[in-house]
Formats: sequence, structure tokens, C-alpha cells
Amino acid sequence: MSISFPKELANRKQWICWRLEPNTKDGRDSKIPYNPLTGRKASSTNPNDWSTLDDAIAAKEQYLYTGLGFVFAKSGGLVGIDIDHCRDKNTGELSDTAKDILERFPSYTEISPSGTGLHIFYKGEMPAKGNKNTKTGVEMYAHSRYFTMTGERLPGTPDYITEDNGALAWIHENYIKSKKRRGKSKKDSKVVKLEPLTDEEILEKARTAENHKEFDLLWEGKWQEAGYPSQSEADLALCCMLAFWSGKNKEQMDRLFRNSGLFREKWDTVHHASGATYGQETLDKAIEVTENVYSRESESVIFEHEGRYYRTRGESVYPITNFIIQPVEMIVSEDETQMTADLITIRDEIYRQTFMTTDFNNIQKFKNILNRRTISLGYFGSEGDLELLKGYISEMEWVRKTGVKALGIYEHGGRMVYVSTDGAIEAGGNIVEDIVQLDKYKSITTDILTFEPLTKKQLIMLGEWLLSYNEPIKTVSVMAWVAGCFIKPHLKKSGIKFPHLLLVGEQGSGKSNTLERVILPVFSCSKIRAATQVTAFTLMKESASSNLIPQLMDEFKPSKIDKLRLNALYNHLRDAYDGHEGVRGRADQSAVTYELLAPIIVAGEESPDEAAIRERSIELLFSKKDLKPASHRQAFYKLCAKADLLGSFGRSLLDIALRVSVAEAEKWYEEAKSEISDEFPSRIVNNLACCYAGLSLVNKLCEFLNVTWAEVFPINKGACIRYLQNGVQEYLLDGGSNNKTIVEQTLEIMARMKLAPNQDYTFDKDGKVIGIRFCDVYDRYTKYRRDYAITGECLPYNQFLKQLRQSDFFIESNKTMRFGNETKKAWALDFSILKERCDVSGFEITDIEPL
Repeated sequence: MSISFPKELANRKQWICWRLEPNTKDGRDSKIPYNPLTGRKASSTNPNDWSTLDDAIAAKEQYLYTGLGFVFAKSGGLVGIDIDHCRDKNTGELSDTAKDILERFPSYTEISPSGTGLHIFYKGEMPAKGNKNTKTGVEMYAHSRYFTMTGERLPGTPDYITEDNGALAWIHENYIKSKKRRGKSKKDSKVVKLEPLTDEEILEKARTAENHKEFDLLWEGKWQEAGYPSQSEADLALCCMLAFWSGKNKEQMDRLFRNSGLFREKWDTVHHASGATYGQETLDKAIEVTENVYSRESESVIFEHEGRYYRTRGESVYPITNFIIQPVEMIVSEDETQMTADLITIRDEIYRQTFMTTDFNNIQKFKNILNRRTISLGYFGSEGDLELLKGYISEMEWVRKTGVKALGIYEHGGRMVYVSTDGAIEAGGNIVEDIVQLDKYKSITTDILTFEPLTKKQLIMLGEWLLSYNEPIKTVSVMAWVAGCFIKPHLKKSGIKFPHLLLVGEQGSGKSNTLERVILPVFSCSKIRAATQVTAFTLMKESASSNLIPQLMDEFKPSKIDKLRLNALYNHLRDAYDGHEGVRGRADQSAVTYELLAPIIVAGEESPDEAAIRERSIELLFSKKDLKPASHRQAFYKLCAKADLLGSFGRSLLDIALRVSVAEAEKWYEEAKSEISDEFPSRIVNNLACCYAGLSLVNKLCEFLNVTWAEVFPINKGACIRYLQNGVQEYLLDGGSNNKTIVEQTLEIMARMKLAPNQDYTFDKDGKVIGIRFCDVYDRYTKYRRDYAITGECLPYNQFLKQLRQSDFFIESNKTMRFGNETKKAWALDFSILKERCDVSGFEITDIEPL
């Protein structure tokens, strides 16, 4: 044993003596410091109490102190590490903590007076935040403290004090700094030790591994085929594989090997002077040369164990769920994926849940889904764990399907299919397994698949009622438009716009009954919204959920709907007809787009006051007088009593539509255009052609059931087309062939204002040209609209004049005309043309004064 101190300590005047004395408070022995020079008790903060090493040694010997002490001085540049109970006094074996520190950062270290502790010295500064950890038994001091010194250097450690070089920070971080209580303490309490692979699992994994062919040959004893020159080498090779899969479990390796085709008597024969058998030597050799072994943890960071999913992180393994997932189906659409799975808890409770990919965006969203119907499902992991779990789930064996957003008809796999959230069918009702509507977009719903298609007899019975419950001009239009809905997806493929259906009429005129008792049963739906309650979002969301079943709105009264809501509705009607997408902004500045697909029916007591909306529609005006004929009422009652036949009619139209190609539907549309008067505006022609295509679908249904149109319907197809055109002329174009422009509507209102002749307007001597002083009249016109609550569009003055200038009845803007006894400038219009377009009789006067 050598007793000496490194010069970094010996040369400093920081030494004291100490004596072991009983503490008066608790009776335990305490190490009391003394000033070597004065013999008085010393302070660890007062340098005057300290002396040189020689003085301390002399005092110790003279006054029989128990030992020497070294005091750490402030800014002294020395730091001492005190580790209690880290050394076996008898064997000298060190604790893991002491070994860890000294192996990493060796420095002068001496054994404490008790023989069970160590004092380590470093040059440097002590890190902040704590100097003692009772759990690890490690303390660190740089001042105001003294170490009892023995001079007994720990064997193998330097006889000098080393520089810090990161030692103090590392020791402080790992053995002194208090660890914050981690939020995962509960998880840690559930940390599990994974079970090793069973014999069966080892064989299963080895037979599916990359080198499974070699394993299979060795396992079957075909070592020559495996390419080994001797069986001994093959034995070792198989043992090495078993060592890898078993984690070098010698007993398991031996048990497995004995079941292999390579096992032979030699395995148990003594093969060494030590008494070891050939088998034991082979196993030992295999264990020695096998560097890496398989572990469950190394296979995946997420794994399933005892009804939970666990996460491995380094040596830590903790649960992140209290359930496992059993895949049902994965529906993949263009921009998102929907997964439906059974979640089985550790108590064997099963909850079927549907997830979207966005539900894995953060923990809160994921937990919201888990807690949707139960509190039994729990997730305990972090955001990172959730991302890993998503990857783990995605690699499960899913039944994958194509997802669509809207209910309706699609081209899929070279044929037309009808898709809903309940599944998909093709023509004939055959189920199509690989395409389905995403639940998220479910809004408009239908039970149409619950109905059986019509028989020939049923169609003949239904046909007469369908065209007899009201005036033909309405019943034909309704049937044509309804049937057209079933080929709307076909027409959209060809870029053809499909019209809305407007049912307008006084209260009790039958429009709502027609909607609820005739039209809705055909589509097997019942959801109607009040037009006064819709918002832009609800309109877009609903419209994007179907490309066949219509979006239904009742109680439409433009004069009673607030302007913002009415504008939203008008915008929706325009965008849906024109095929524009609906756009909605989110709080996070992103935008969501909606494809506006659903046909639209609007019922109410008033027509839209915008000509552009009406022109995009088939408008039908209902009246009480139409219900007076007994034949109409009887047919209507029969239809109401046979609502199931209307459902079957819709089911039949769907089945026929699935047999119609896009080209065939387009052909029907083009045929119709040739039969429609070319005097109509192009939108009107388009709308009528779509309805004609609907009639063609009904005709194809007749042909499919081997029955003629004439056998089914009381009105022949040619007459039906004429009724369609008459309906447009009578209800939409007010008996003409064109819609009134906003300029014409403005002049109509001015004609009702009782303007003063020869002051506000005048005529030429032939009465064919009217001159109006709009500069005097237009302000009174806008006031008149407000006073009489006239709805509809009202152009600004400049816009009105601009559009007027482009009309075919405009003659001259500043024409000098005679106004009574005066001549004034006025806008000259061709009154003859104007009279043909609109009702301007209010301008006509009989007392035209001669020039």
C-alpha cells in the first residue's frame, strides 16, 4: 500500500486535521475538522483555518487526530467526486457506477478511510444544479467542503489529477442531476420483458427467412445438397442458425438440433478430454462464432403482445394501446384513405371503427375517434409512436377497395357500376366488391337497392298513372327530368350540363305533393331541406355526395330569404349547373373543394328572380285548377297508394342506366337537339335535350321488358317531346322563345310607373319609335322598385345604358325628339320590337300630339 498525495494537492495550503467524535445530538460519530496550527475547530469556508500538508501531518502525529483532510477552496480549480459504498472492502470489487466513471475518465482516486468509498479528483469547474444524488451515492464538491484523505491510491488509477475534458459534465448529467419525473412513468411500470421465441416460432421464422432454402436442406439432413463438404461443417452451420434465432439459448439449440435430419449418434459421444460431447462442442462453437442474434424487439419498433401494441425504444419497451386492430377493409380514393377495422380490447370487447388518414395527424384526433362510442379504447403513446403505429397498421393485410366520394354511377372496370356506402352493383344487380363510397362523404342517401325492378305488368300499370296525375305538360316534364337524373353521370362525361327542376306554384297547387309523393319515391329518398335554412357549406357538402340522387329544397321564396342566404343559393345553382367546384376556406388558411354533382330540385311559391337561374332550369308552374279533373286526382291517389311501384320504377331505371354507355346517352342527347326548335336559347335546347335523353332511357326500359311505349303510356313519345317544349315556352319563356333580358325587364317596370308622356317619354309621328329620357327616369325607377318591394336584379345606371345600347331595339342614344312643345335629347328605341319582347303597354298613349 502506498500513501502519497499528488502534487496538485500536496502543494496547496488547504489541509486540516479531523477527529472522529460522537455527535452530541444523535450519538453517532462525526468527522470534526481542526485547525492544524491552533488546534481549534476548523471551518471549510475560512482559509485561515487551513494549513500546509506538512503542518497537518505534524499536527496529526502530535495531537493524535484521526486523519488528514483536504478542503476545496472557492475558485480553486479542483473538483472532488465522493462515491460512498462503491467498493468491496474485502475483495476490492467496484460498483458499476465507480467502474463506469473511472473507465471513462480515469484520474487520481483514493480509497476512503472506511475502505468502501472512493474520492476522485479532477481539475475543472463544477456544473450547476446540484451536487449530490442519494440514489446513486455520488457527490461532487468544488468548495466549502473537505474530503478525509488517506493517500491510498486506488490501484490502476493515475497518480496525478487529470483535466476535466468533459468528465465533470458527464458525471453530473448521469449520476448527480436529478432526473425529471417522466410522464411515461405509468408506462414504465408496465414495461414488459419479451418472451423468447418458442421452438415452433423459431422454425416458422427460419423457414420464411431469406436463407430459408439452406435452412430447409440442413434441417432435412441434406447437407450435401446444401453445398457442405462434410456433415460436421453442416452441423455447425445449422447450429449457428439456431443460435441466431434462439438468442444463443444452448438448451433450445440442442433440443431443436436433435429433431433435425442432421442428428446422429455422434452428437452424444465424448469428443474431448474434458468429457464434452461432440454436440456440446458444436453448440459452444456456434455460440462463440455467432455475433448477432434475433430478438422480437429488433423486428419492429411496434409489435403486438398480449392484446396490446408495444413500442420499443432502445432497451425500453412500453405499451401504447390497450387494443389490437383486426383489419376489415381499406378504401383508397384519389386524395385520402379510409380504413375500417375491428378494435379488440384486452378484455375481448370488439368495436368497429372507421379511420381516415387525417385521423392519424395528431393524438387528439386519434383519441377522438377511439372515444367516439366507448371509453374502453385507450392510446398511451406519443405523436412519434402514433406515426409508427400508422405505418404498422398500413402494412397489415387489408382488403383494399377503390373509394369514391359521391353516391351514384361510375365507369369502373370497363362497365358502369352503381356505388353507395353499402356497396356497389353492376347491371343485373351483381355485386361489385372492389369499389365503395367513403363514409365521410355520405350525406344524400337512398334505399333504392332495397326495391326489386318492375315487371312488365307493373310498368304498364304504373305508366298510365305517371302521366295522368296532373296536366301532361307537367307530368311529362317531371318523368323526363327524373329519368334523366339516372343518366346525368353519363351526360357529364360528355361535358353536357344537366338542368335543375323548379316546381313553382301557389299553396295547395300540388307542387309539394308531386315532390314528396311522386318524385322522392322514385329515388327512394326522403331528405328535403328548407331553402330558408341552407348555407353555402351544407349545399356544397350535400351536392358533392351524389351524382344521381337529387338535392331537394322546399319552401323557396326569394322575397322571404335573407340576401346572403339567397346569394349563396343562387351561386350554388349557377355553379352546380356549370360544373364549377365549390370552395370553402378553413381556419388554417387551407381550402376545401367540392365537386357539385347532384341534380337539384327546388320547390316554392316563387320563381327565382334571376333570369340566369331560371334559364338553367326546367320550370313548371303548378295551379289548383290543374287538380280539379277527377282523373288527375284518381291517378294521383293510385300513385300514392303504390309508392313501392315508384321505388321499383327508380330501381328499374337504375338498372337500365347501368346498361347504357356514355356514347349511347350522348347519342340520345344529340338526337333531341335536332328535334327542338332552334329559336330557343342554347341553354333551353340543352335542358330539353337532357329531358329527351331521360325519355329515351324510359323507352329503353320498355324495350328491356318487351313492351312498347304505346302499351305503357297514354301519351306517345312524339307528343311528350312537344309537351316538353310547350312547358318551356309557357312557364319559362312566358309564351315566347326567349327569356326576357334584364333591360327588357327594366323597361317593363318603367312602363308600369305611369311616367308622364311628353315629359319622360315620347313617340315619333308614326308611333314606332319611343324616346325615353332615362337621365330623368332612372332614379325614380330604382325608388319605385324599393317602394313596391320588387325583387330581382337592378343594374346600375351606366350598366343599364351599356346593355341597352347592345339590344336590337336600340336606335340612337341622343336623338333630338319632340316632347310636347319642346325638343329634347332622348334614347330612341324601336317600340315595335320592344312590344314583341315584353309588356310595355303602359307607354302606349292615344293622344300623341302632332309635331
